[in-house]
Amino acid sequence: MTAAGPPPESTTPCITAHAGATAGTRNVLVAYASPHGSTQGVADRIAARLRERDMHVDSLPIDDVSDLDYYDAVILGSAVYSQSWIPTATTFLHENVDALARRSVWLFSVGSFGDTHRVIGRLMKKEPRDINEIQRTIHPRDYRVFAGAIQRNQWPPISRLFFHLFGGRFGDNRDWQQIDRWADNIARSLSSSKT
Repeated sequence: MTAAGPPPESTTPCITAHAGATAGTRNVLVAYASPHGSTQGVADRIAARLRERDMHVDSLPIDDVSDLDYYDAVILGSAVYSQSWIPTATTFLHENVDALARRSVWLFSVGSFGDTHRVIGRLMKKEPRDINEIQRTIHPRDYRVFAGAIQRNQWPPISRLFFHLFGGRFGDNRDWQQIDRWADNIARSLSSSKT
C-alpha cells in the first residue's frame, strides 16, 4: 500500500554550523542506520515533513552524529536484520542513553513488514529484540515499525520462502502516507510543547 511517491531528494545535512536555525525554532535530529538506503529514505521523508512545519531538522547517518546538545528532539531509526537493529544504532543508543532520556525522542524501525501488517503486525512491534528495554530506558514518545524496500538478492532462499508465506512481496513497500501521518503527529507534538 504505497502512496504519495518516493522520498524527496536528500539535502546536504547541516552537521556543525546548523545553518537556518533561528531563535524559537525547534531543533530536531533525525538519525538513522541504513545500510541499503531504505531507512534513510524514511528518515529523509520525516525530516522534509518537519521542515515544512518550520522546524530546523538535520537528517544524518548515526555515524555522523557527535553531539546531541544542540537538539530539542531526536527521531532515531534503524533497519532491522535478524530481529536486531544495526549494531551502530544500538551502540549509539547505549552511549547516549542519558542525553536521549532528557529529550523528546521518537523511535522507528524499518523491516520486512510494518506494524500495521494484517497478519504479523503485532509481532513486528516487538522488533528489534531489545526494543522493550530501550523503551523502558529512554521513554520515547512513540515507536513505529515501517515496511521497507525489500530486494530479493539480499535474502537467502529459505528466508524468501517464509517471506512469501507471510504475504510479503519484494520491492518498495514503504507506505509514504503512513510515514507522513507519523511525521505530522510528531510535528504537532513538538509545536504544542513549545515554550
